[in-house]
Amino acid sequence: MGHRSIVRRGSCNDLREMSCEILRTRPRIWVVLIYSIISFLYLLDLASTIFVLLAMRAPGQPEVMTATQELPQSDFAMFWYSGKQILMNFANSHGYHVEPTAWMKATFQVNLVESVHPFILTWLYPPTMALMASLYSLLPLALSFWVWRGVFLLISAYVLREAKLEWWVIIFGLGCPAELHDIVGGQNGALTGGILVSALLLVDSRPCFAGGLASLLSIKPQLGISLPVTFLSRRRWPALVTFAAGVTFLVALTIPLMGWSAWRWFLLGASQSAVNLVSAPLRQNFPAAGVTVFFMARSLGATVHQAWFFQLISSCLATYFIWKLWQRKTIDQAERMALTVTASILMTPYGYLYDLVGFSIAMVVMLTRAKPHQKPVFWMLWLFAGYTGPLANWTGIIWMPVVAVFGVIYMWFFVRSDLPNNDVFSVLAP
Repeated sequence: MGHRSIVRRGSCNDLREMSCEILRTRPRIWVVLIYSIISFLYLLDLASTIFVLLAMRAPGQPEVMTATQELPQSDFAMFWYSGKQILMNFANSHGYHVEPTAWMKATFQVNLVESVHPFILTWLYPPTMALMASLYSLLPLALSFWVWRGVFLLISAYVLREAKLEWWVIIFGLGCPAELHDIVGGQNGALTGGILVSALLLVDSRPCFAGGLASLLSIKPQLGISLPVTFLSRRRWPALVTFAAGVTFLVALTIPLMGWSAWRWFLLGASQSAVNLVSAPLRQNFPAAGVTVFFMARSLGATVHQAWFFQLISSCLATYFIWKLWQRKTIDQAERMALTVTASILMTPYGYLYDLVGFSIAMVVMLTRAKPHQKPVFWMLWLFAGYTGPLANWTGIIWMPVVAVFGVIYMWFFVRSDLPNNDVFSVLAP
């Protein structure tokens, strides 16, 4: 009897310990709730993206581009049309008479490279981007749109694998809400985001490859503005030389195709159009997809000059932070990359939601470094990169710079753990 009591008591103790272990390992209610909300909002964004893509291509939609009407391919259609015009001009200048087809004349009722044209539909990119646009135009418009969506995802996945990222990080990074927006607009966020993250991760281990990748961001210089800073601060001269050589090579390629006049247009006409675009009254052109301090200041009622002043202060502080960050030797490369990508949002004066794919990839990379209680924060940052546009429309305020500041502070003060003596302010010391 006594023996059975001991056995029964021991069994109760085992059950009690098992129950306690289950309670300890069971996710807390708030964690389940947060992940449920994140999953719901992501699926909602995914469903919305699919709906928009189908609606834009539904029968009966206008198949014409004017000053007030976009084709279903959105920004991509402007790239494609400009690339087609460049190739036709090149052929005509070499003795081949090429005329726009009847379909092109009927479809594209706008000239994107005339300074008298409304700035919203004016070409705002450097001639290096026109090289890519020329490649777009080699295929029919609708087919080219989808082919290049796939090509960009594949290239980005490849360079991210070269940076030793795991497949699940790449899949979630490139499947982010910001990339869904990028697909709708036909932009190149997947390509530029993958290049930016990979270049930063490979600065030390493969500097020449990192410099070559960085040179490709000459198609959108505002996105790669932090990379020369990191090369100089880190004293990675091979990366800097390869970067300069790559940019020089791409610029040289534009000369026989477009001539020096293309650069004159970019520096004079396109730059003025860009200034007009960001300086337009908010009631005329509210930049809901904007993500910079300049756009946030404008949304809060600042004048154009005041907004530029705030942007200048932000750019200087972000540049200084990145410079000091890359001088330190005790910081994990993944954390350094994520901090740089996030701070670069505060550094550039011109950027939109589809430019946040690199930021989203960086947040997924941080999930591999974060502790369990920190992971929901990075999932929320990953999600917010795609919701900054809707929130701006709902509130009338551009929120992304605030989120970027929060991201830098959170990563530095709450995730970082390897600074000597926990001296978290030492990165800012002279």
